[in-house]
Amino acid sequence: MAANRRKHANTVPVAGILRWTVVALFVLIAGLGYVYFKNQQHATGNEIKNLERQLADLTTQNDIVRAKISQLSSRSYLQKRLADGFIHMTPITDDRIVRLNTLPPSRNTAAATSGELRAVSNRILIK
Repeated sequence: MAANRRKHANTVPVAGILRWTVVALFVLIAGLGYVYFKNQQHATGNEIKNLERQLADLTTQNDIVRAKISQLSSRSYLQKRLADGFIHMTPITDDRIVRLNTLPPSRNTAAATSGELRAVSNRILIK
């Protein structure tokens, strides 16, 4: 009978081993998730930094182009190009001019010619 007691006392504690295995697995998964998300955060930060640098470069290029457009469309530059003969201009004759703001004579011509704003209605009347 003493042999039976000894055999029962040497059993492997499966519940304890299983519990610690589950805890270790949970810690392992949490650690891998933490490392993955930290790497993703660094990669996203680097991408944002590169995009901000590109935006700053494009803004600088845009400012340079705007300054060049302003310079090339200035009156003095255009007069210089006209004097050089690069720009060819022909005078506009009176028969080619169309005047759109001619007003028929009205009782109150002073109000009509002063550029007074008048209300406009775009309502469609449905009958």
